[in-house]
This record gives sequence, C-alpha cells and structure tokens, in this order.
Amino acid sequence: MKEIALLTGPPLNGRDEYICDALKNVPEGGYRYYHVFDYIRDVGKEMGVKITRKNVLDFAISHPDLMNEIRDEAFARIRKEIDGSDENFHLVSTPSLFRWGSGSVIGFTTSNLKLLHPNRVIIILDDVLSVRRRIINDREWFERFGKNPENIKLSTLVMWREDAINHVKTLVHELKKEGIEVRYVLQFGIRHPHSVFLDLMFHEDEKPLVYLSYPMTGHEEEYYQRVRGFYDKLSEHFTVLDPGALDDWWVVAEYDAQVNADPSIRRIRIKHLLDGEEVEELDREDIEQATDILRRQLVERDFNLVDVSKAVAVYHYAEGVSAGVISEMAEAYRTLAAIYLYYPFERRPSPFMEFYGMQNPSRRTMFRDEDGMIRAMVEEKGYWAKA
Repeated sequence: MKEIALLTGPPLNGRDEYICDALKNVPEGGYRYYHVFDYIRDVGKEMGVKITRKNVLDFAISHPDLMNEIRDEAFARIRKEIDGSDENFHLVSTPSLFRWGSGSVIGFTTSNLKLLHPNRVIIILDDVLSVRRRIINDREWFERFGKNPENIKLSTLVMWREDAINHVKTLVHELKKEGIEVRYVLQFGIRHPHSVFLDLMFHEDEKPLVYLSYPMTGHEEEYYQRVRGFYDKLSEHFTVLDPGALDDWWVVAEYDAQVNADPSIRRIRIKHLLDGEEVEELDREDIEQATDILRRQLVERDFNLVDVSKAVAVYHYAEGVSAGVISEMAEAYRTLAAIYLYYPFERRPSPFMEFYGMQNPSRRTMFRDEDGMIRAMVEEKGYWAKA
C-alpha cells in the first residue's frame, strides 16, 4: 500500500528547505517528492499564465477562480503520477493557508485532499523569531514588509501559524465526515534532527512514535546537556518527538524576565536561541499581543505530540514537580499511551506523577536508570496498548 504524506504549514517556516536537506541523506528510489508549486507553475504556463514566487500571492488574491483551477489541475497531475508510480512513499509539500492584506491564499481544498487521500498530514513549524529572521533575510519578502523590521510583527506570525493549523484541522474533519480517515495530523518542529524526520517518513513501523517529556521552564542548561544525550540514545530505537524542537517559550521567558526587572521597559532585547549572539529588539506591546496566542499554541502542540505517540518517555531530571510534565502524563494516560518515568531521586514523587509514571505494560514501575528504562521500552513496545 502506498504511503502518502501531506507536508504543509504556514509560509516562511522553512518547510521545503528542511525537507530537501533531509532527503539528501536518502538513496535514490523508494520515494517521490512533489513540490505543489512546481506543478502550479507548469500548469499556469500551459494556460498562458506566468506564475512566479514573487507574484503568486497577488495573482491568487486577484484571480481566485483561475488560481483554483490551476491548483486543482496541479493536484490531479500529482495524483496521476502517484497512481502510476512503483514507489512506496509519496511526499507532497504545499503551504496550508496564508492571509495577506485583504485576501487569502488557500494551499488546498477538501476536494484536493479527497483526491490526494493522504495517510497523514505533517504540519512543519518553526519558532516565530526564526520566521521573522527568515523574512528579513529574504529580499522579496522583506520588500513586502516595506524593508522595515518593525513591520514584521510577532502577532502577525503567530496568526499565520494559527490560520494554517486551523485550515488543516477543518479539512481533515470534513474528510472524516465523508469516511476518509487520516491516520494523524502532527505538528512537527523544524529543529528536529533530519534523521528523526526520515524515521517519521520511512521507518515508523520499525521505530514507533515516542514523545519525550521533561521539565523545560528554568532548566535551559540541563536541556542542552542532559536531555540531548538521552534524546540521542532514545532515538536509536524510536522516532522521538521533542517539544523543544519548537521553542517559542524563549520569547515569553525573556519578556517576563525583563519586564519584572523594569516594569516601564518598552523594548525587549532577545538573543536568538540558536546562535546566542544576534540580538533582536522587539516592541513590548507586540510581544504581549503574541504571548497569549503563543502560550495556548504551546499547550496544544505538546498535547498533539502526545496524542499521536504510542508511548511517552518522561525524563524528570529535576526533583521539583513540573506542571507541564504532569499534564502531558495525564494526556498520555487519557489516550492509552504507555508511560515510562525516569525519576532518579530518593524522595517519592507526587502520587499523581507516581500513578501516571507506572502506566507501562509489565513493569508497573518508575526507573532510576535511564539506560534501563530505554531497554524496558524496547522490550515492551510490542505490548503497548495504543493502536
């Protein structure tokens, strides 16, 4: 049976660059990759319309009926190529939904998805500061924002994400009403290693999805040292989903720290999370407008990762109880995922953490040794209850 994955998301989140870089590590054959824009451009040319990266937004907003016709034909050609292919895996990439000015550009409709019939939908996301930096470094897009970084609002970028995710959810719901099941919709952070994306695409049967839960707030140094090492070991056996692969909380934490230090501050200085050097100054009111949405998106995204996972590995290297970790364990319990808890302290954890942390098939135990926990997960994965 052919596996068809729709890879989508908000604009300027680095989706195609990430996918293409990851696929460089895959030998020829076994899969096909379809960039929908390439097909739109070819169909447009045949219809006497020159569609480019620079004019596609304006054209789609000004001539929506013609753009819909071109897009529908593009999906029809992709479906025909999939049907005629001997390859097992088919990756189709296109943006979801994009509002610009007074109009919007739809990446796909319900009828497009009915025709494509994807087995799963992967929403590829980047953190808002990286999206903002990508716009500044893209000449064409920077021109759209008047060549002024002040015009690139975080509140705009989080709404782009909101619109894109909601469009996917709505259309997948419509498919379900018509009896077409999508196995899952996954919000995938772009800072996952390429190897994890490839496992997700091609090796999910052998390496089932596992969510890595751990205390985040106030533990940045531990994340970059202890958690990364555990993550790498766990990834040898499973496709491991990491909430830290999309870290917008960095913005919120910096905002809180600087406002607490100086309540009258108007500009928030934030070092970029990855390079730690480049500093961006952002308007306080813009961050405040974006923060409420970011906080909700963070919770919804982490629960989404839990919901699609067969098991949750809790790496609780801090003795204090993490509200986020407890909430994720409760969500895992609700969705029938197995739960493995690494808790290496003499003092017993809260009864709730202990209860949830022992919801694994045969051991019914917490773990003080991380390697022992990974061995137990490998041995027991065939007994996990979540289908």
